[in-house]
Amino acid sequence: MSTIERFTAADDLLHDIGTAPHVRESYFFVLPLPSEGIAAMVYAWRTGATGQFGRLVAIGGEDIGAPQVFDIVDGVDLVGDDLDDCEIAGLHIRHPEPLRRASLSFSSDAVTLDVTVEGLHRPVSWHENPDGCPAWAATDRYEQSVRTSGTLRVDGREIAIDGIGHRDHSWGPREWGVIQHWKWMNAATPDGSVSLHAWESSALGARHRLGYVNRGGEIAVITDLRVESSLDDALVHRSLTATILDETGRETVFTAAYRAGVALPFSGLLLYENAMDATIDGAPAIAHVEHGWPQPYVEQLRR
Repeated sequence: MSTIERFTAADDLLHDIGTAPHVRESYFFVLPLPSEGIAAMVYAWRTGATGQFGRLVAIGGEDIGAPQVFDIVDGVDLVGDDLDDCEIAGLHIRHPEPLRRASLSFSSDAVTLDVTVEGLHRPVSWHENPDGCPAWAATDRYEQSVRTSGTLRVDGREIAIDGIGHRDHSWGPREWGVIQHWKWMNAATPDGSVSLHAWESSALGARHRLGYVNRGGEIAVITDLRVESSLDDALVHRSLTATILDETGRETVFTAAYRAGVALPFSGLLLYENAMDATIDGAPAIAHVEHGWPQPYVEQLRR
């Protein structure tokens, strides 16, 4: 079983990514609330070529094509010295306990979000997997299942956040255009005792299967992954079943069903970000599952 401790406190801060085209540093926080019919997410990034930052706050409901909030800003300066305590166009990010706890706050006419995320286990690098982190995806990145707590006010509702989510932090090359399709899957039981992260992609003629299963803080990285998704006419994943084999030889079965979502168009790609009711080995769970497609492919099939 993996015992790698790859990251230090400095890895919750900015990295030297250079200024080449297609280099980026980013944080992604997903806050699925399927019982409330809400898919919530916060994305923050720095572009190497310009050194400037951007952020997205998105909230979706049952209709994936009609987000309740889609507030995106790009090409702004960071307010603050580093990511331990900073602001990007009104999004306040803090890391009071590096690699363990982070807090986000944002307020606009449409939404107010105050949330703290706390890791259920150590951050896990894709480099720990047998396939390793593809060079076009990042120099390095971590994935971490988290517990979420706080408050969301949107569409006249005030929702207490007390659940499960996921975060990642990546830095280096970001050549998403080489990927033909991918599935980025995250789930945990409500008590946080079991969680998983799994990523499957098809790129440059190769299939990548990355991620981990966490059981009580013990990480076992994925060695094989089989996923079957049920798609609608727009290629939105309405349900899926994944069978995961990890380095211990154990098999984990993950299922998920759509409750809410947001469609994110980025750089010629279309990302479907879905909050889903789920199970892990038959036990109730909460999931956020992203499927990514080339936009022309989706448009062609819809025609």
